[in-house]
Amino acid sequence: MNNLYQVLENTASNYPDNVALIFREHRIVYRDVKEATDRLAMGLKSLGLGPGDRIAIMLPNLPHFPMSIFALLKIGVTIVPVSIFFKAEEIHHQLEDSEVKGIIFWEGFRSIVLEAVQGLERCEKLIVLGEKSDPGEIRLTYLMETKNPIEETTEVDLDDTAFIVYTAGMTGRPRGAELTHNNILSNIQACAEFLKFNVDDGVVGVLSLYHPIGLTLVMGSFFYVGARVLLVPKFDAEAILKLIEAEKPTFFIGVPSMYREFLKVEDGESVDISSLKFCLSSGDALKSETMEEFESKFNVHILEGYGLTEASPLVSFNSPVRERKAGSIGLPLPRIELKIIDETGSEVKPGNVGEIIVQGSNVMKGYLNRPEATKEALKDGWLYTGDLAKLHDNGFASIVDRKKDVIVKSGFNVYPREVEKFLVGHPKIREAVVVGLPDPIQGEEIHASIVLKDGEESTQEEIIEYVKERMATYKCPSVVHFVSTLPKGPTGRVLRGKIRQSIEKDKKQ
Repeated sequence: MNNLYQVLENTASNYPDNVALIFREHRIVYRDVKEATDRLAMGLKSLGLGPGDRIAIMLPNLPHFPMSIFALLKIGVTIVPVSIFFKAEEIHHQLEDSEVKGIIFWEGFRSIVLEAVQGLERCEKLIVLGEKSDPGEIRLTYLMETKNPIEETTEVDLDDTAFIVYTAGMTGRPRGAELTHNNILSNIQACAEFLKFNVDDGVVGVLSLYHPIGLTLVMGSFFYVGARVLLVPKFDAEAILKLIEAEKPTFFIGVPSMYREFLKVEDGESVDISSLKFCLSSGDALKSETMEEFESKFNVHILEGYGLTEASPLVSFNSPVRERKAGSIGLPLPRIELKIIDETGSEVKPGNVGEIIVQGSNVMKGYLNRPEATKEALKDGWLYTGDLAKLHDNGFASIVDRKKDVIVKSGFNVYPREVEKFLVGHPKIREAVVVGLPDPIQGEEIHASIVLKDGEESTQEEIIEYVKERMATYKCPSVVHFVSTLPKGPTGRVLRGKIRQSIEKDKKQ
């Protein structure tokens, strides 16, 4: 198997009548998913798309998402997943940087997408999922309904890029991690093997499928074993509990903030979710009290995992058959090596903190058009994650910090300098620094420290609204602190640690 499309092809051959997708009242078996996919692949090919081309995809968790993904893979097109929460400028950066030839989008995102593609001559294919199409657009369902299924699958090399997934980089703007067919396939197989997924399983697919975890762990691994995916476009804790009771999936995959929301559901324990074998959590560390309260209330164990986009994305998980530990990154997945090293490159001893480095066929090819950034991240066959972890006496390790100050809010990475760039674009702001502080609901909350220009006045509401108009809502600061100066070191570098300490001190007073 070289082309990732063959995951769907093999499963449709082995389990044609198994339910693949459940969406509201619709139940779609693998045979029909493959036929619709192959029809769409022919439609996309008729537009002149093929190997060497790149297409962005911006869709909610609808059946057309996996169909579009596998159709593009079948004809050898590289896919650029785009967050459904992004604003036009953020989308524009990804489309421009990846030089996509077009974008597949839901009609509800039309106004944002049309603004984002302004000035992008290469991005000429606008393929819309919806009842109507505007001039210059092509309806996705038209391509699917009017074409015969394409039979041949484009041959690719395992090292050919399948996805370009943008991630909050260590410096500068988000950059595209090139994930190959082999990267994703190896991670799909490792997750399915380690977590013991099988053909009788089902998963709640509420994590956005554009997200690496949704793409690999939710869609990829469960399709790989012939299991069913319950597609949910929007997280609603109470509604999902009722869905689990009705459809009886065997796994729920989410981020820590989702488990905290489940605990808020009144009489949630009265809902029967006993069909779940395990809940899986990744994207941030899960607090021990959240794990204990959830497991006590719902009688389902949570397994935590660790990963990053550059690793396709999962690296390790707590084992379903061995000891687990809250806040731990767990054990490396099959065929993945993990080390925690100090500044000299030596592995740390228990009680010490070091950087996590990873090796395996899941590690990205590199960053698109960024050789220096690639060289910094990939050294001697190892991926240097930038995540700092503490090794405990029992052999478990837990994340203690992010080497480059990336904020994790509700499982989403937020890069402070990206937010700061937009803040200093405000005509009243001279300097701005963004830091993350612990938050009981979202993992981390975003605080902005602002220095206004001489003679200017502003309010927290004005600043937040300004950012919301330009960035995804989850990236926006929730709290704004107006200060006269920012603490800086001898070289002029802002001391983020002191800013955090100052804010935490003020909160305690």
